Amino acid sequence: MLNVAQSLGGRSIYNWIDNLLRDGKAIPPDTMSASLAVRILRAAVAEGGDRRAILSAIGLDETRLRNPLSRISWQVAIRFFKILQMHFNDPAVHLRLGEKAAMQNFSDFGYATRLETDLASVIKAHVQLQPLRQNIVRTEFHSDGKPPFFTWEYSPDLLQEYASFVEFSVMTFARLSHQVLDEPPLLRSLHFQHQPQFHVAIYEAVFRCPVAFGMPQTRMEIAGRQVFRPSPFANQALFNASSERFEQPAKWMLSGKTRLAFSYFYLASELDKSPPTLDRMAASFGISERTLRRKLVDEGMSFRNLLDLVRKDLCNLYFMEDTRSLSEIALLLGYSDLSAFTRAYKNWTGTSPSRR
Repeated sequence: MLNVAQSLGGRSIYNWIDNLLRDGKAIPPDTMSASLAVRILRAAVAEGGDRRAILSAIGLDETRLRNPLSRISWQVAIRFFKILQMHFNDPAVHLRLGEKAAMQNFSDFGYATRLETDLASVIKAHVQLQPLRQNIVRTEFHSDGKPPFFTWEYSPDLLQEYASFVEFSVMTFARLSHQVLDEPPLLRSLHFQHQPQFHVAIYEAVFRCPVAFGMPQTRMEIAGRQVFRPSPFANQALFNASSERFEQPAKWMLSGKTRLAFSYFYLASELDKSPPTLDRMAASFGISERTLRRKLVDEGMSFRNLLDLVRKDLCNLYFMEDTRSLSEIALLLGYSDLSAFTRAYKNWTGTSPSRR
């Protein structure tokens, strides 16, 4: 049974991740999450890639990717990046994808990190979140460094084989300054343990700092004045609401209702990607629709009621965010059009969403 951890400082929205990490059997080592693979694929399609051809070449299927808590082995993850490089005929494509594979809405577990007070806090939240996304390489952020710096640790026997994966990871942290502050990262230096995969000038043009290879440690230094700059997205009330959203599934885990908890996470992640159906969710879990329906009812909630709960939870966050149109919110919640969302909202609250 998973233990619900106490909040770090009373306000961590990722305690449920700590719960999973503390259970030795919950997350296999040296794996990448399906949700991260989906983000990378989405960025690749935006670059002009053929999603179906990429998945076919890797040997992944859509059903497996729909479960955000399913895992992909490190061997498949490495093949993923090699296939992308061949697909685009560009050995540096993973750097572009690392820049563009950003979170877009609350369906991504990490979207709320931008609500933290400054870039340093956002980075720390991403470091805490990273083991769920992937535990192939381990990132640490030293905010007290002069200047602040990151380090990456991974198998010394696979330095060159991990090169693209590590470079992608470095880029995802470097691009947080774009995401949070809308400015390029102010990097002081960047060191890689492996050897370059293409001309060093390409790396330096992308990262805008000196880049060295064959170094004792993979390390990136960033300007302190940027790290501690306040975030324009900082929103304590919305941050707290995002935190509270995970309390119920965490309690389900604690009481042994793991299928109900995993189904909540599945639906929250899947709503903005495809119509949420019981049969599709069951397939992603590798069980029959009938079995999943029975397990959900046995654990206290029908599929329809659970889907409504997830939609209402996310709807509340989008309304608090107050940056999206009703039509966009309807699509993010998995409704075919605004009228369908309006009907559902009236059933929840007795009033129209336009009058909230």
